[in-house]
Amino acid sequence: MVAVNKELTLRHRIKRTWSMRQCARFLNVSIQYLTKFANGNDDFPKGEYVGRERVFTLHELMHMRVLMAASAKRPFDYLAWRKPGDPLPVISFASQKGGTAKSLSAAHFAQYLSLHYGMRVGVMDADPQSTITLYFVGGEGLSKMPTEATPSMVDFAGLFQSEDAPYTDHSAETLDSFFLKTSWPGLRLVPAHGETSEGEIQIARLVREAPAGKSFYRYLRDSIDRWKEAHPPVTAPNELVTDGKVDPARLDQALNETLDCIIIDYQPALTLFQLNNVIASSSLVIPQTMKGFDIATLSTFVTGLLGMLQHILAHERIDIGSGANMLLPTIVQRSNGQDLNHIGNLLEHCPTEILPVFYLRSDAISNASDVYQSVYEYEPDTPGKRKGINRFIENADAVNDAIVSRLWPGLERGYANAWMDTFYDDDDGETAA
Repeated sequence: MVAVNKELTLRHRIKRTWSMRQCARFLNVSIQYLTKFANGNDDFPKGEYVGRERVFTLHELMHMRVLMAASAKRPFDYLAWRKPGDPLPVISFASQKGGTAKSLSAAHFAQYLSLHYGMRVGVMDADPQSTITLYFVGGEGLSKMPTEATPSMVDFAGLFQSEDAPYTDHSAETLDSFFLKTSWPGLRLVPAHGETSEGEIQIARLVREAPAGKSFYRYLRDSIDRWKEAHPPVTAPNELVTDGKVDPARLDQALNETLDCIIIDYQPALTLFQLNNVIASSSLVIPQTMKGFDIATLSTFVTGLLGMLQHILAHERIDIGSGANMLLPTIVQRSNGQDLNHIGNLLEHCPTEILPVFYLRSDAISNASDVYQSVYEYEPDTPGKRKGINRFIENADAVNDAIVSRLWPGLERGYANAWMDTFYDDDDGETAA
């Protein structure tokens, strides 16, 4: 049954559709405004009717964004793309411990940015377990699970030996080809597979050989910089419509000309290969469960990482983690006073580093996981499952909104504040944590 579910998802990803009201929420406009816009625009997607409800695909949602950006006073409100000269955020979801919902958090954040902002997102899977790859495989560029012939992050970082050097500095265009298209418009993936575990072996070899002019901790960063310089943002969101209609060729070109951010799903380990991911990152998000042993593991991870960074900074003045960095509590049991007390203590001592919005433990996510889908693409088949998934989506939206508020202040939608108003105030008006 597991094999059947996996094959069905890979074959049909992504078949989920959304109502006009849901699309209005993604676009951050009222249903009345979107309905009026649709009635006045001949190129507005037709969608299809399921009963009396008109529903739209992911690609039709992007089509709406482009149309609305073309006539808007603030086109970037509909397509939150990087502007020329803007930095490229690289966000690592990192944890030394497995089972912290790290890949789930990273995958849902990437999809949230696509759904709510139309961002062009690059996802890089640094974990040989390939968990985040499973959330996206089945798209245009990767219809089946990757094999060892599929380029991975080890290739992207240039860690394999070339004919004339102990490493490989791929051209910017070759690096771009490693980002494979997915079923999400503008979202591309550098997948992982068993060979990704070779990263540590190759780094150890390069440390031993110490090639001149190369730092063992900068391979990924240098590759991303080389790709970034050759792929700046060029197209503006309001340049994709001609004679009132979306230009599909120009839209496809714009969706793949650059990225608005890169998300790295870290392997649960603190190794030299994973250190390359940290050095390449502008922001670090640490998903972390709140049990006593888990927090002890967090202390070990942070202390070990700090020691590595201090050693590097003693030899090279390099800008590391210049963006917002944060700890994201995950799989928190509402009824577990110890979990909530740990969060309260962390917020008291580190208010700027700890997210006050967190993932609650939910059985509903397993329904989506059983068919290799995120909650954003899963369509429940019973009212009970639908209720649970919708509750988890509200939680996921709040968490992702909180992360957005730290990374792109001013872009947040208010989901995090609404969630906190509900969670932290119980029936007696006292705080829940």
